[in-house]
Order: sequence, then C-alpha cells, then structure tokens
Amino acid sequence: MTLVPGLVAPLAVLVAAGDRVALVGGIPRFVESSPVFGVILAVSAVTAIASGLAALAGGARLVLDFIDGRPLSARLAVTAALRRPRTFAMLVILFVPAVVVLVAIGAALAASAPSVVPAVVVVTAVGVTMLPLMIARAALTDGVPPLRMTWRLISRGYGEAVWMLAPGYLAVPVLLQLGLFALGGLLPAPTDGLFRDAARLTVAVLQTPLQAAAVGCCYAYLHRLGPATVDDLDREKGDDRGHERVGWRWPPIIAWPAVLLVALLPGLLYGGYATEPLLWARMVDNEIGVKERDVDYPSRTEIMLGPGGKPVIFRDERRPVVVFCGDDACGGHVSVTLDEYFRTHPATAVAPDGSLVVAGWTSEIGASRMELAMFSCRPDGCIRRPSKPLKATEESSDARAAAVAIPHGLAIAWSAPLPGHDKKPLSRVELALCDDVACARRRVVPVGDITDSFALEDMDARVLAVAASPDGRPVVAYTDRGTHKITVASCESAACAHPSIHAFDLPALTKYTWLTSNLRTQVVVRPDGRPVIVYSDPGDGHTSTILLCSDPGCSGTPRFVPVPEVVAVSAPGLALDAHGLPLLAGYRRKGAALIDLVACEDQDCARRSASPLLPVGGVGQFDLAIGSDQRPRILWYGTADPAGDNAYHLLTCADPHCAP
Repeated sequence: MTLVPGLVAPLAVLVAAGDRVALVGGIPRFVESSPVFGVILAVSAVTAIASGLAALAGGARLVLDFIDGRPLSARLAVTAALRRPRTFAMLVILFVPAVVVLVAIGAALAASAPSVVPAVVVVTAVGVTMLPLMIARAALTDGVPPLRMTWRLISRGYGEAVWMLAPGYLAVPVLLQLGLFALGGLLPAPTDGLFRDAARLTVAVLQTPLQAAAVGCCYAYLHRLGPATVDDLDREKGDDRGHERVGWRWPPIIAWPAVLLVALLPGLLYGGYATEPLLWARMVDNEIGVKERDVDYPSRTEIMLGPGGKPVIFRDERRPVVVFCGDDACGGHVSVTLDEYFRTHPATAVAPDGSLVVAGWTSEIGASRMELAMFSCRPDGCIRRPSKPLKATEESSDARAAAVAIPHGLAIAWSAPLPGHDKKPLSRVELALCDDVACARRRVVPVGDITDSFALEDMDARVLAVAASPDGRPVVAYTDRGTHKITVASCESAACAHPSIHAFDLPALTKYTWLTSNLRTQVVVRPDGRPVIVYSDPGDGHTSTILLCSDPGCSGTPRFVPVPEVVAVSAPGLALDAHGLPLLAGYRRKGAALIDLVACEDQDCARRSASPLLPVGGVGQFDLAIGSDQRPRILWYGTADPAGDNAYHLLTCADPHCAP
C-alpha cells in the first residue's frame, strides 16, 4: 500500500494536466507550464520517492521483527518509520539530490563520450558504492539514529554489506527487468509495448519486498557482528522495542486479493496509458528517421494512411525511403529503401493491401529518354513491377507525377514534355484511370498543358496534384509558373469521360521569386465534392493561400483566402476535418518557432483558429493527414530538443483540431 500513492501520483498529475503534455519520443514534456503546476509536479515526484523509501523501511522492519521473534504487522512496521517524521524527511531529502547528482553525472558522461559505456561504468560503480547507505532505512525503524548508526555499522563490515545488498537489492531486480524487456521484444506489436510497460512496473512493485528483505538481513547481520556493536545499539535504542501489540487483521480470503490488486494496479494503469498515450496527452511526437548524409537539404515528404489507419510515409531522397508505421502514432516503424533514382518527385498511393504504389520517372545512365515506371513497397522491401512503363518521353526535369487511390484502382496524373515546342516548352498533363494497382489496364484522359519552368532537381516542384471525391471522382490541380495560373480539372464521374477544366489567375504573387523557389500544389475534395487547393508565395515569406471552389466542377469564381498565420517551405500541410473544413499545418509566422495548426471555422474560412503545438528548431517541409479517428497527423522535419539533431517526426494530436 505504501507504493501505490507514489506510483499513481505522478501518473494522476500527468492525466489531469493532459492538455499541457506532449509525449515526445516517449518522454512527457510540458508544452505549457506555470509555477503552480511545477510545484504540484515536484510534490508528486517527492511523494513517489518517499513512498518507495517507506516501503523499504517497513519491509526491513518486518524482517527484523521476524528475526527477533516478534509478532509481524505491516501496519506497525510502516508506522515505526513514520513515527519519526523528521528523520524520515531528512532521509528523503538526502536521497533526492544523491539520485539527481548520479543521473546528472551519467548524462554528462553519455553526452561527452562517443559511447555510453563510460557512463554506465561510472554510474554502476557509484551506485554500488552507495548501496550500504540503504541500511539507514532499517536503522530508522529500529529506533536508532539512521545515518550515524549506518556509518558505525558499515565501518565494521563495509565489504559484507556490499556483498549482501548487491544480489538482493540490485542484481536480481535488474536481471528481472532485463529479462522482461527481452521477453517483450519477442511479442508482436502492440502487445510488446503493453507487456513491457505493465509487466515491468508490476514486477517492480512485487520485487520491493525482496529488496527490503535484503536491507533488513544486512542490517541484522551487521547488528550481530560483535559485542561492541550490540552494546552501542542497545544503549541508543533503549528498552522500548518489542512492546507493540498487533491489531486486528483482515482474513486471508480478503487480504490476499487486496494485496494482489494493489500490486497489479500501478502496472495496469501505467501499461494502459502507455499503450494509448493520446487518452491523457495532448499530442504524441515520434522520430521516424534522419536524412541521408549525402543529402544536403531535408527531402520532400508525404504521409498517407493504410487500410488499418496506420501511417505510411514516403521520403524522396536520392534513394527514397518508405516508412511503415506499426501503430497509429508511429511509436514503432519499419523503414525500407527503394533502390531507384527518380528525376522528380514520384507519384505515391497506398493500395488496399497496405503496400505503397510508386510511379516515378526513371532513366538509364547516359540515356536520352526516361520512363514512368511503377514500383511496389512493403515492409519487407520494394520491387519494380514487371508491367510496361506508363509513359516514355525525352529527358526533362519538368516531368511530374501524382497519384491517388480510387474505389476500383488508381488515378495517376503525369506531365510530360510535348515535342516541337522548343521556343516555348510545354508539357501535356494527362490522367490515367487504372482498373488495378498494377495499372495494367488503363484509360488515359488529357487534361491540359503546362509551361515548363526548368526547376532545379533539389527544389520542391510538386506543381501537379490529384485527389478523389468521396464518390470516387478524380480531381486534378496543377500550377503553371509561366502563366501564373492554377488549373482545376474535375471529372464528372469515376469514368472521367468529360472532365471540367478551368484555369484561374493567382492574385498578388511575387512573380520572379515564385518562378525560382520551392512550390507545391495540394488539393483535397470536400464531402460535397468541392475541391480545396492550397499554395504559398515564397516571395512573401511563404505565406499561404487557400483556393475554395464554389461547386464540384470549380466552374464558378473561386474564393482566394490568404492565411497569414502559418508559413511553410513549399506549402503547408493540407487536410479536411470531419465537416469538410480545411486544416493547415506549418510554422507560426510570428513569435517563437512553433508548429501551428490552423483550422477553418466556417465553409469560407473567414473565421480561423490556431493551435500552437511544439516549439521546434530546424526548417523543413510539412504534410498532414486525418485518419478515420479524426486525429491530425503532422509530418515535419527538425528537432523538438534544442540540444538534439534534426530528424523527421510524426506528430499525432488527440483533438481533431489539436486544441488544448
């Protein structure tokens, strides 16, 4: 019972303050804090330490009572320590800074050395050296001054104290925890996480009596080393010990289930919350990889959701990397490399079987032509599909591709240079409707032309995008840098026999910068079929603009809505909530460097709310996806730790708008 308050108190504080907590790499971090909340958290931490020490002291007293033949009572054993509150508080106060200093030394060594081995060696050596100080817990309950008597006892048998305490207090518990950790690794996800968190904490509770017994036995051994020691103890403790009376006890049929419940409750609570942290935390952020060493800038990224709602992430590096997440928040993942070089960002879509379909422009070394080839990636690797290429064209850096899954296959849009347009190079935009994920049977529909922009290969030039409406109608959107227009091609049906194509001038653009900078066009389709497009203006600090179509065919005049609250390289991440309202993920434009989620509060996005999320460092691109649970998943690059290195992250919010 003494352990339960200490184990449950920190968890209760985290649950109560869940709207302020972000779980970053498995470690709770407070994104919003106050002095009062800091005091509450400190009190809960001290409570946890005090309850653990009280359990050790009470257990040691039970061992002494058993050795001396006195009646056993857990209640009296604990109250024996608590009847001396000043001494007990002093032990707690001394124990806390000792642990803090030990952890600080280990952390400093681990950070400064290329290996963690020196830190482990030093921490282990210092920890073993301090083991005999545990005797103070037993001395406290034996009615003698704890620290003075501890030093007196270990001066007579320091080596014996270390030898007796090391196996029972340190070695066996550590081996048990390592064994459970290894056993959890043999279980499939997510059972492994639940087992590790729940079982290890439960065993930590159950092994406390073993540790207390080691302390009590060591104290009793040193107590009986010689007459001088016994005389010293007897004179200091007097004749008050041994007169306690054992009170009424619960019958075993009630006591044993109660003890079992108390032992299992902290582990079950912790295991349950660790398995589903979004039940109590505002957001969960997990690192999912780092960029390759030979890549100068963060790569173009995309996030999609598989059939079970698990994210699938594509990183377009020199050798693209596909990340298959093992759970909804990507707490565990498998990364595979697609050993192929693509001239431009390829098209990606998740197939119904959970594999990632990739269609990208490839060419042989020294060849003058390139082909739009298809690949398939699974957690066990990537392969090239044996089917014929979707398209072949002359070598060009302006060929593009985009894809989306539709109810009965895939919709793949691409642009390829048109021959005979040397003075004003043009590319033809086409849409292929595939009956299967291999795209062996397809029908190609032309949807317009686009002026070539000769973008650099390391630039983000994803100016072509495709999405599908809830009823399976493909919608293509592409941006023409030369004419400063966005074109929307909306299919009237899933067959797309007569697409509706409309082009719109983009207002208030910094034209020269817009021609030579990163640019990404994104499109999503509302539940009523109306397309929503987002783009940014690099010349105006990467400010974002939303284009809202007034009808499913986008035949009327669209509404352009500037969103100055959020900025992003290329474009912010775009998705729709359950009501078809746009959400944008990027950086907060003003103030501290924060990830921000802007949510439209009405259909015209005239009213918006912003939810500041994590403070971050580094600059990269964003992508956003909404799962069937309506939780936003933000893909970003950078670091949430000022002392950490940049990496790719997936941030999952508990609230549909990431609100506190």
